[in-house]
Amino acid sequence: MWRSRFLKDQRGGVAPMFALMIIPLVGFVGAAVDYSHANSLKAKLQAALDATALAMAKLAPTLTPSELQTRTNSHFQALFNYPDAKNLTLTPAYSTTGGSQLLITASATMDTSFMGLMGHPSLNIGSSTAIKWGNTRLRVALALDNTGSMASAGKMDALKTATNGLLTQLKNASTTNGDVFVSIIPFAKDVKVGASNYSASWIDWSDWDKNNGSCSKGSGVKTESNCMLENGKPKWTPASHDTWNGCVTDRGSSNIPTGQDYDTNADAPNSSTSSKFSAEQYNSCPQAVMPLSYNWSSMTTLVNDMSPGGNTNQAIGLAHGWMSLVGGGPYPAPLQRTQTTPTTRSSSC
Repeated sequence: MWRSRFLKDQRGGVAPMFALMIIPLVGFVGAAVDYSHANSLKAKLQAALDATALAMAKLAPTLTPSELQTRTNSHFQALFNYPDAKNLTLTPAYSTTGGSQLLITASATMDTSFMGLMGHPSLNIGSSTAIKWGNTRLRVALALDNTGSMASAGKMDALKTATNGLLTQLKNASTTNGDVFVSIIPFAKDVKVGASNYSASWIDWSDWDKNNGSCSKGSGVKTESNCMLENGKPKWTPASHDTWNGCVTDRGSSNIPTGQDYDTNADAPNSSTSSKFSAEQYNSCPQAVMPLSYNWSSMTTLVNDMSPGGNTNQAIGLAHGWMSLVGGGPYPAPLQRTQTTPTTRSSSC
């Protein structure tokens, strides 16, 4: 009978209701405490994981998978020392698909203090971080003054020292071949694009043919204009183009009234004469240019072989440096720049 009256009684019964609710209330409060602890532990794990990935990114390309695993474990454990995180597992993975990438995942478990009463003795903690790099290529053009004024006050030696120092820094900044490309443009009054290009379509021979050849009248005559002043119907014969020393002067400057001044931009040579590189047999021709490359030893050799001589034309050095970055004429089109993917990370708890 008392049970029937108890169930039908509508008067307040706080103590019985509290007694019924105490277990789930303790469970919910305990779950919040356990989850807060797990979340704090996960944040510490994530911070250590990010730091480890940044440290391993430089080494990953040079390590075997087993070496990478060992170094990753060692570095992470030096940063993350929390006994509450049990069954800790790290998995580093390095790949070069679509650019260099290092992915490190971590997993662990944490014993619960309260949730065990509800049948959950532990919580899983998971996190990962990914770093991508090396797929954005740095392109650098070095236009180096090789004119006669560089012979005084040790300027040429200082230029070589500074350039070699910069090349070393750029090489060290490159994780894999192709991360950094450098072109080297020695210049005086002219720039040397290389005599092997004498048959290239982008060379203009108009002025060169008039100033290099032989006259049928007068053995000392060295230009077409002077040859035509000789008596007896002289004939001017231009020299073979394979005797050219590889130097070019400003392009388009002699044809500005009929075309644009191509020495003020990096437009590639085309069928227009003014857009082509004007060959010149300049006696103080500097070292030949080197298009974009990561052949560091060849760059060093080129720089060390430079010597001062000739007049100054800074504009031609800058124009060729510019063109070496975009391609055209003696400069192959550079590899396309790809987009950098920022460091990413994910985690779960």
